[in-house]
Amino acid sequence: MKILYVSPEVAPFSKTGGLADVAKALPKAIRNMGHDIRTIMPKYPSVMGVGIAVKGTAAFTVQMHNGLQGAAVSWAEYQGVPVCFVENEAYFNRNGNYGIGDQDYPDNLERFVFFCKAVLEYCKAVDFVPDVIHCNDWQTAALPSILKLIYRNYRDDLFFTNNPKIVFSIHNLAYQGLFPEEQWPILTLPRNYYQNDFEFYGRINLMKSAIIHADCLHTVSATYAHEIQTTEFGFGLQGVLQNRKDHLHGVLNGVDYEEWDPAGDPYTYGVHYSPDDLSGKRRIKSLLLSEYHLPEQEEVPLLALTARFVPQKGIDLVIAVAEGLLHLDTRLIILGEGAHHYQDFFEWLLRRYPDRVALYVGYNNELAHKIQAGADMFLMPSHFEPCGLTQMYSLKYGTLPIVRLTGGLADTIQDGVNGFTFFDYSPHFFYEAVKRACDVFRNHKEHWQRMMRTAMQQDFSWQHSATKMLELYQKG
Repeated sequence: MKILYVSPEVAPFSKTGGLADVAKALPKAIRNMGHDIRTIMPKYPSVMGVGIAVKGTAAFTVQMHNGLQGAAVSWAEYQGVPVCFVENEAYFNRNGNYGIGDQDYPDNLERFVFFCKAVLEYCKAVDFVPDVIHCNDWQTAALPSILKLIYRNYRDDLFFTNNPKIVFSIHNLAYQGLFPEEQWPILTLPRNYYQNDFEFYGRINLMKSAIIHADCLHTVSATYAHEIQTTEFGFGLQGVLQNRKDHLHGVLNGVDYEEWDPAGDPYTYGVHYSPDDLSGKRRIKSLLLSEYHLPEQEEVPLLALTARFVPQKGIDLVIAVAEGLLHLDTRLIILGEGAHHYQDFFEWLLRRYPDRVALYVGYNNELAHKIQAGADMFLMPSHFEPCGLTQMYSLKYGTLPIVRLTGGLADTIQDGVNGFTFFDYSPHFFYEAVKRACDVFRNHKEHWQRMMRTAMQQDFSWQHSATKMLELYQKG
């Protein structure tokens, strides 16, 4: 089977969130199963900073609303998978993928319509006829409409007469690709398609069009597939999703255990451990506390938070109970960045409790590994969480997650078995879950160690998820 995996970012070439990890690991798993899969993404400046040789170039033009635009596609091989890069200096040679800070680029619709069209022109330029085109999130959401309505219907493009199946993955429904109606000409589609397929409260909604036009819809956990059909988590698209529920499938993301495994993690101070010998975890915790100048006490649990500082991640709950958690005689280490008012609070908390709190503002992959290995508990009180990867990393490292039962968190964590859970989105229930975890940590050590080993022995590898994705690819 020939598969083109289309993503706005692919680790390690560019990463702003978990999609980049998925776009790296899922194609690798599928290729290992014997299929011809390649990924394609924009060529941001970060691509050349990875230190992996980029080869060959295919040059062509893309018909945009304002005339022909030049494009080129180069490629590199990473972990056995060809990764292709769509190049256009004006659109992609910028400091941020989608904007600077909290401000999106005003021409994002034009940038990613160009990307979607360039993906299709790339197929023609290199004579690659995919059986499946797998699109991911709003940045690729225009592609199903462009292929079906322009290339097949309007242009009757003979190259695509074999009708590749289009799979569209929703990684986070909160980000839909919304743009002002006056930008409609950029899509180069007849006006009647705006009202039928794109219109959303007076704006263009790219994800709505993909939900309507994709052959198969996928989201990243079974629970999230149900949640996004509800008013609470549908973000206005619940009706459209309900209409296509027979084509909507939830397949849990996986974990790349070649990268996330305490038995051989290259970032954990040269110390490793396994379910059969947990002693290394205590040593890593000691080194991590020392690195951040926090006093070490064996009976004091180390809580961890690594997340984007955005409301989705339950940061409001963390702030509401932060001092209460510290008064349970704990230590707290925080890694992340995002909204300034959240960051300001954590900086205040560090000043207020310098002997109990460690803070790193920004993204640091090495520190993320150290935290997973050195912490005792991982905080993930998300308001909603389509899948979540970090709780699955935590399981592998025996760092018991404390999560709200939503999305992929509900599909992976069982209370008292491999972590601790709560349902109501409130500071009280979050605090009580952490309090219960601290009690087990201190007073029921055998049960705690049993939970750690259970967590570490669970298998959320990509092999299982890739098999299920192939089943979706192969369905008629």
